[in-house]
Amino acid sequence: MENYYQEILREIQDAMYQKDYEEAWFLLKRELEMPYIPLDVEAKLKEMAREVKRERSEQKETGEPSLDTLLHQLKGKPKSQLAAAGMLCTRNLRECIDEIRDWLSKDPQPEAASLIIDALAEQGIDEEFEYRRNGVEYTFYSGDVVPAVRSDGFRYGDGWLKKWLVHYPQYYEMARTLLIHEVYLFLPLSYEKNEAKDLAFMCLKQAADAMGDPSLPDIVKKEHKI
Repeated sequence: MENYYQEILREIQDAMYQKDYEEAWFLLKRELEMPYIPLDVEAKLKEMAREVKRERSEQKETGEPSLDTLLHQLKGKPKSQLAAAGMLCTRNLRECIDEIRDWLSKDPQPEAASLIIDALAEQGIDEEFEYRRNGVEYTFYSGDVVPAVRSDGFRYGDGWLKKWLVHYPQYYEMARTLLIHEVYLFLPLSYEKNEAKDLAFMCLKQAADAMGDPSLPDIVKKEHKI
């Protein structure tokens, strides 16, 4: 658990040091929205959030990044791609379909690509795309993509985690975060209801290992007769 938060704080500090305040804000917002946060970590996150909010406000006074600027950043290093994707998701992606199509075909940063694919689906854009990921090519229509948190794999998987970890809230939040990450990275494909239980248990095991309690999966198996 401690190692997880140390890593998160380090990622945010690195983004701030590089003046990548959009990525820092994305990471901070994600963590601060979690129901459970250790008090000392929460205090640090809030302090960092105040600084990042101030810096973002100063940047906005000089004007929001243009669409061209964001599309240029989308072709940069992984952290730059992730930050740009997070901001582009709030824009009308119909204005840059050709640029997104070209970017997706060139093996982009996976998390950034997932955000964009999810946003295309959320915005109801129905276009054909070719997505190259780790050398594998996928052809998909964005109108057929199920947004990550609406997929049966996520909804039923989250239900299993809530049931299994009702007495372990900190483990639930970690496992749920891993579940969200997994369903996003699986885009443009989606997990089905019949895959949800195995997917949820995999995330539970990963959470238990990350938090130094590898015995938890066996306890859950016994308690719930899995």
